[in-house]
Amino acid sequence: MNRAVLLSDPVQKTYDPLTLEVRARVRETLLEFVASGRGDLKRLRGTRGREDLFRLRVGDYRIVFARSPREIRVTRIIHRSEGYDWL
Repeated sequence: MNRAVLLSDPVQKTYDPLTLEVRARVRETLLEFVASGRGDLKRLRGTRGREDLFRLRVGDYRIVFARSPREIRVTRIIHRSEGYDWL
């Protein structure tokens, strides 16, 4: 299940200011998911008519992404308090 992990520029701007510990946890969780398909994963509702989005839980943070057979495109990294109003 080897896939490329792609971060958009807005996601990179969200990722960079996170603490070193949180960045490491996000990175490790993504790599574990890519390698094994395991993680606290949930398909997001409310995305009808658009590509399926998923969220991967990492402590107090959520990684929102779209996946295809070749890549995982991270669309957002949000703190759990931000919610999903943007969907």
